[in-house]
Amino acid sequence: MRRGIGLALCLVGLTGGAAAAQAPPDDAPLRSRQVEWKGPYFLLGLGVEGYTGKLAPNLEPGPAYGVTLGYRPNDFLGVEVGYSGGASSLTVSESPSIGNPDIVRNGAQAALTLGFTSTRLQPFVLAGIGVERYSVRMGNFFQFFDDTGGYAPVGGGLRYQLSPRLTAELRGSYSFLFGQDFARAQDLGAGDGRYQGTLHIGGSY
Repeated sequence: MRRGIGLALCLVGLTGGAAAAQAPPDDAPLRSRQVEWKGPYFLLGLGVEGYTGKLAPNLEPGPAYGVTLGYRPNDFLGVEVGYSGGASSLTVSESPSIGNPDIVRNGAQAALTLGFTSTRLQPFVLAGIGVERYSVRMGNFFQFFDDTGGYAPVGGGLRYQLSPRLTAELRGSYSFLFGQDFARAQDLGAGDGRYQGTLHIGGSY
C-alpha cells in the first residue's frame, strides 16, 4: 500500500516537473510566450501602394486601405476574404492641360495565411486571388481607361497580440496583375505589378 502511494506521488512529481519545464518562465519576453491564435478575426488596414515596371513612371504611390474577415481553424492556418482599395495620381508631364487625374482601385480578394509560430509575435506568409475595378477620375486621360481585371497577391508580415482580443499586423505584398487593359497604351511587360505595405488593427472573437 505504501509502495503504491509512493509510486503515485513520484509520478505526480515527475508530471508536474515536465509541465513546468515546457511552460515559459514568468520573466520570458512577451513576444515569445505561447498564445492562442485560432478563431474568427476582423482587421482594418491602412498604408501605401505603388506600381512597378513600366507602370511606375506614370502612377505615383498613393494610399491603400482594406477590410478583412478571416478564420483560423488552428494557430497557424488562416482563411480570409476582404475588400482592398487604393488611389494613385497620374503623372501627366506632356499634357498639363488635362490636369492630374487619379486612378481609384476597388477590389475583393480571398487568401490563405500560414503562421510559423504560436507565440505572441507571429511571422506569417499569405497568397490569394482577387478581382478589382480601376476607375479613372477627374478627366478623360487617353493612356488609361476604366477596366476590371484580376490579380494574385503574395506576401508576408508580422502579427502581434496586443491583448487576447486585440491584434496588430504589419503586412507587405506584391500583386501580379492578370488583366492590365486599364493601361493598354503602356505596352506592359511581365515586370509590371503592384506592391503594398499596410498596418492592420483588429480583433479576434
